[in-house]
Amino acid sequence: MDLYQYYIYENADQRTKDWFLAGSPFPIIGIIVCYLALVYYIVPWYMRNREAYQLKTFMGFYNLFQVLYCVFLIANLVKAGWRPYFFYRCVETDYSDDPQAMLMVETTWYLLMIKLFELLETVLFVLRKKQNQVTLLHVYHHISTFVIAYIYTKYIGGSMLTFSIVANCVVHIIMYSYYFMSAYDVPLFKYLVAKYKKYITTIQLIQFCLMMANNLLGLNPSCNVSRPFLAMYIPNILILTYLFYDFYKKSYSKSRAANKVKQ
Repeated sequence: MDLYQYYIYENADQRTKDWFLAGSPFPIIGIIVCYLALVYYIVPWYMRNREAYQLKTFMGFYNLFQVLYCVFLIANLVKAGWRPYFFYRCVETDYSDDPQAMLMVETTWYLLMIKLFELLETVLFVLRKKQNQVTLLHVYHHISTFVIAYIYTKYIGGSMLTFSIVANCVVHIIMYSYYFMSAYDVPLFKYLVAKYKKYITTIQLIQFCLMMANNLLGLNPSCNVSRPFLAMYIPNILILTYLFYDFYKKSYSKSRAANKVKQ
């Protein structure tokens, strides 16, 4: 019990220990269990004899909200002192109550909130009877980013590793803009969606490469960036890179084979 008290509370960022969902890990575990139960059992059972929901208007607002929220996160980080050199230069977390340091850690909590909200995406897939999209890649990606956002808010709260947040936000701005356009039958949107569809996963893979480089630079012995966090985050980036590359390879192969058949 003393070890639990030390690692969960005493060794955590004292600024966030009483914030919503940034304290005990048990609510996080409970949310993940409920999420898995919903997407694999409860919602499929509920939808068994029902027509698929369209949710077109809701999805449009959801995608637009994601874009605006990511812009908000980036703007907050820049106001808090984030600069492009965070990618390669050792920047350690400021654990003080300085306004910029507080804004930085508050933004990591905002990240946790959006990662919680993103779990809804999988539920929406099932409500729309798109169970084939509830893949290992999708579920693992959402759970892992939610857990990492929790750990980041609880222990890190800043540093050069905020580069990953900015990179992820940029990718999400592109990705959710694409999803927003794909939902509407507008000639310009249809053209852009058809032209750039295959590049979405490529952009995500580039993101993982940049995140990996940033994390490896954080291993510099003279840089006081959390080693336990890096020891967890680097393998997670490798797993996601593999899963996204596997998805890209399978999707691209199918697309290329279909084009050959047409020819």
